[in-house]
Amino acid sequence: MSVNISVTSCSSNDGSDVETEEPKDNIDPTIACISNISEVVDASSNGKEVTYTTPVGSDNLPGAVTSQTKGLASGEVFPVGTTTNTFQVKDAAGNTVSCSFDVVVTRDEPSSNAPYFIGSADPAPSGKSWSKVENLSDEFDDGIFDESKWLNTDPKRWIGRAPGIFKKNTMTETENNLRLTAYKLDTPEMVNGNTFTHAGSYIGSKAAAQVGYYFECRMKANKTFMSSTFWLINHRNEGTGCDRRVTELDIQECVGQVTATADWALQFDETIHSNTHSRQTDCPATGTGSVGGNTEVGGKVWSDYHIYAAWWKSATEIEFYLDGKKVYTAIPKADFDLPMYLRMVVETYDWNPVPSDGGMTGTEEERTTSYDWVRTWELK
Repeated sequence: MSVNISVTSCSSNDGSDVETEEPKDNIDPTIACISNISEVVDASSNGKEVTYTTPVGSDNLPGAVTSQTKGLASGEVFPVGTTTNTFQVKDAAGNTVSCSFDVVVTRDEPSSNAPYFIGSADPAPSGKSWSKVENLSDEFDDGIFDESKWLNTDPKRWIGRAPGIFKKNTMTETENNLRLTAYKLDTPEMVNGNTFTHAGSYIGSKAAAQVGYYFECRMKANKTFMSSTFWLINHRNEGTGCDRRVTELDIQECVGQVTATADWALQFDETIHSNTHSRQTDCPATGTGSVGGNTEVGGKVWSDYHIYAAWWKSATEIEFYLDGKKVYTAIPKADFDLPMYLRMVVETYDWNPVPSDGGMTGTEEERTTSYDWVRTWELK
């Protein structure tokens, strides 16, 4: 007789509910971006539609997802400037990798045959077009200062505001620019009881401008406490009766270094600052005072060129433009209906005093206000 015995071993680990630990995915996904894209648009454009191959990431395991985390999608309109586009791929385990590329859109140089406006900013009425006023315009590109158009200093009218005196030798026409370079005098000069220690510049038009004209200049300011300016003023002695008064249209007045402490002056090195002034009238009915505006240029005024402009739209309305876009309107205190003369001046302001180091420690370039061009237009 034989007996078969079956023995079964039991264990607490025995059973189908035992969990097996999956190996962790430590391998990052991969993604590669395209090279930077550069596009050039015409001077009046706001941007351009740009298409590109959208990056798609990959992984060693299924489930990776690619998304754009910064920038604009392919086929959208990219604005002038640099747009950084970033794409991220994330795998099922949560590992992420990113890549980026830039779309750089730059504007072409403004045409010398029309005023500079961006998009639909041109205010010309229907049926009218702009025509250049040649004797109030200059490209400054032939290396010869045009004495038929401009005065280099005018001491019978103004020698400067102490401590800055206007000197002819501050002006050069080089590098396709009118360059006005400030400096400290070797020896102070006494004139009419005032002490002058610094040399500035005065360039004035010989021809007068009229109501309806549009004025623009492409200018880079100096980096000193002295000013960089573009403005107009009448000659009071040319008027009679109630027209014997002063009207002044400041399109841009700025400084490269603010030494002032007044709150209103603290941004004079990074704004377009405009004004209309009515003063020195003998007629009580003629309004006096100042009306203007200001707005930031997007950096320091000395760091780059900007186009500062104004449309003398009527005797009662002045429109101001920055880099082709309207920024504000001023309604003067009195009618601006008298002929005025253009000015490009580097001067000192009593509210922005000379710094303790004399203010002229920078390079010649840093002490220079550069005008690429000045253009004046009328509607016809």
